[in-house]
Parts: sequence; structure tokens; C-alpha cells
Amino acid sequence: MRKNMFIFSLLLIILAGCVQTKVIDNLTLINAGGIDYIDENNIKVTGVYTLYNEEKKAEDNNITMTMNKDAGLLDHLSREATSPILIGDLDIIVIDMQTAKKGIYPIIDTLQREPSVGSRLYLMISEGSAHDLLMGKYGTEGNGKFISTMIETNIKHRDIPKTNLHMYAADFFQEAKGSFLPILKKVSNEKVKIDGLAIFSKDKVVYKIPTDEMFYFKLLVDRHNKGSLDVSVEDHGATIQNIKSNSSIKTDLKKMTVDIEYNMTGIITKYTGRKLKSGIKNKITKNAEKSIEKKVLKLLTDFQEKGIDPVGIERKFIQQHRNFDKKKWKEDYKNITFRIHSNVTISESGTLE
Repeated sequence: MRKNMFIFSLLLIILAGCVQTKVIDNLTLINAGGIDYIDENNIKVTGVYTLYNEEKKAEDNNITMTMNKDAGLLDHLSREATSPILIGDLDIIVIDMQTAKKGIYPIIDTLQREPSVGSRLYLMISEGSAHDLLMGKYGTEGNGKFISTMIETNIKHRDIPKTNLHMYAADFFQEAKGSFLPILKKVSNEKVKIDGLAIFSKDKVVYKIPTDEMFYFKLLVDRHNKGSLDVSVEDHGATIQNIKSNSSIKTDLKKMTVDIEYNMTGIITKYTGRKLKSGIKNKITKNAEKSIEKKVLKLLTDFQEKGIDPVGIERKFIQQHRNFDKKKWKEDYKNITFRIHSNVTISESGTLE
């Protein structure tokens, strides 16, 4: 036993001696990146790193440079830095809309090939300059941490479907489902907001889902935890907070139909009328179901007209039918009939009763 422990200890000493030591204070730890379009061949890259002053307050600094869109990201950033750069702590990459409309494959390919970049990195699109967005002052822990926390919170409790570098790349590199990314917009130097979802055709943004329709898209591709739905009833407004939900997609290859069933249980957290009677509750429920069916159908037909499939309808056909003919899909997709079935249950009315 002692002999084994001695050998184990000796191995640890030998291995430790083989590891290159890196002192954190002598490194530039990039935690947020921005990419802006310049021309067909070049992009502007912004790397943000956070330092802490004597009062232990976070202060963002940046390295900004112009480079070829196909070049190695880390190598070029390192040329501008006064200390070695590490990008293993990257929380977010923001890509401006102009670049996203031209195509982001070179960026995704570079990130995928860089072993130090984590697959849980959040990708997002910016309305306006990514550099300008990253130069704001949004929180006390630095912009990278603030924005990544905001995205994570909206995924867990609001209307952004689950997304990260790994999930985007998985959708991108398979043809049976399209991809999407959240959109950010800088409101002021102290405020940034979610401004919808960017829908891709291959590696180019071709469609934008506005914020008030994100709820309906998420119910198609993910599960809501605490998302909310606004409903109108008799000149008043009500808000239903989702408690639990589930959806199913069933396809019929012979009839070329897709039946989507969505079940939601929630509570009414807001009502602008004077008193919430049982009759009003029933109307809120029915109006919620109609709203879901109408909005979801509109999204699906819009995708159909654009020839994009971020929901993965083709994947459902492949999974549910052995004789699915992939060669005919592009034409068949145009002729699919969507049928939406929504069931909303109000379990209680919060503190309104």
C-alpha cells in the first residue's frame, strides 16, 4: 500500500513539472467578443476583458482590431495584447446583424475548431454595432457576465429557447432543422435588451421573430418554465404565467399534415378589470387558446413561405416515417397543412381573488 502511494506521489510531482505555469495576473482573460462587418473579406473584432480596481469594482477593457474573416481569432488578438491571451473564459460572442445576413459560417467554424472555447458559450446577434453594444456599462461584474446572465435568465424563466454554441452548431450542421439565435439591442449606455430571435437559412439571417411572438416560438421548440402570455378580454387585459407546459408534434406523410398539440397550466397574475369572475376566467382561457393557435399558425406559415424550418418539422417526419423521401421534402414542405390544438388550464388566479 505504501509502495503504491509513493509511486502515485512521484507521478504527481513529475506531471506537475510538465505543466506550463500561467499566472492569472499576467494573462488577458477575454470574456466577451464582438464581431462587426467591414467588407466582404474583413471584420472588426472586439475582445472584452474585465479588471478589478483597488475598490474591487469591475472595469471592462477591450482589444479591437480588423482582421480577415477566415483568419485565426486568437492569433490576431494576441498581437494586440500586452500579455498572453486566453479565451477559455468566453461567456458571449455578439455578431452584428450585417455580418449575420452575409453569413456566419467562418465564425462558427473558427469557434468550433478552437479547443479552449467552451461549447456552452452564448452566441447572439446585435441590432447595430456589436462593438458599441459591448462598450456599454450594464452591471457591476462586467458586460460579459451581465449579458450572459441575462440570456441564461431569459432561457430559464422567459421566452428564449435553449441555445448555445454547441446547440447552434448541431442545428447548423444537419439539414433537418434550421437554427436561431437571440437578438440584443443597446438602448442606452446603461441598458441593453432582448430584441427578438434571428432565424437562419443555413448560415444567414433571413427572418426576425419580434419579442411579443417569442413565447409562441418557444412552445414549438422548447419547454416554458415561467413564461407569460398576455390576453385581451372585454376591453381589459390579463397576464397568464405559465406553471408547466408540454407540446407534441405528429406528422402524417400521406395527408401531408402536421398536428401540434400544446398543453399549458398557468395562473392569472394580472387583470386590468375590476373583478375577476369565473365567467371572465373562462373567456381568458378561450382567448388564450385562440391566441396561441393563431400566432403559432402564423409563425409556421411564415417559415413555410420563407423555406426555413427552425422548428425541425422535417426531423419529425424523418423520425416518424421510415419511407420519408428526403429528395421530395423541399417541394412537400410548401404543401403541408398545419393544425394547432391548444389547451389552457387556469389553476388559480394568484393574489387577484
